[in-house]
Amino acid sequence: TADTGTGAFAHPALFYRGAAEYLAGTVPFVWGGLAAGEPVAVAVPGGNLELLRRELGADAGRVRLLDMTEAGRNPGRIIPGVLRAFADSHPGQPVRIIGEPIWAARSAVEYPACVQHEALINLAFSGRGGTILCPYDVETLAPDALADAEATHPVLVDGTGHRTSAGYDPDGVIARYNQPLPVP
Repeated sequence: TADTGTGAFAHPALFYRGAAEYLAGTVPFVWGGLAAGEPVAVAVPGGNLELLRRELGADAGRVRLLDMTEAGRNPGRIIPGVLRAFADSHPGQPVRIIGEPIWAARSAVEYPACVQHEALINLAFSGRGGTILCPYDVETLAPDALADAEATHPVLVDGTGHRTSAGYDPDGVIARYNQPLPVP
């Protein structure tokens, strides 16, 4: 595929505890994109979407806001129907997207597809400029989900700063979760 954006692609995971850390990690990301003239989208579960909408105030109208519990109900549709749909509607521009596809209420059947989705983002956006920031609630998600986030994101962000993920292995994640669905 041709390069449809400028700059490099980044896919960090944001590990947060509570609303204050969530907002501290996401709001400056959104405002930075708006200040740089980049198209910005936010696709997160409803409660976090409302937190961001309130904190962004009038700037919320300049951001594509999606409830991930609806837009990403089917994890297999997140890349084409949410992330690429937004990025492709802004050809030649780097985009900023906050995507939170994994939350505590996801079912055991949905979870493997969500993890594979996170690993496949790196391939789906190869050669395209922009950043997709993926928040992970360390207080409600299981340790396995946090370990999977480390395996699917090359950079990890938390209250202490940025660091390279020592466990980054998206190909291993894809292989590990490529299992048949249970019989209905």
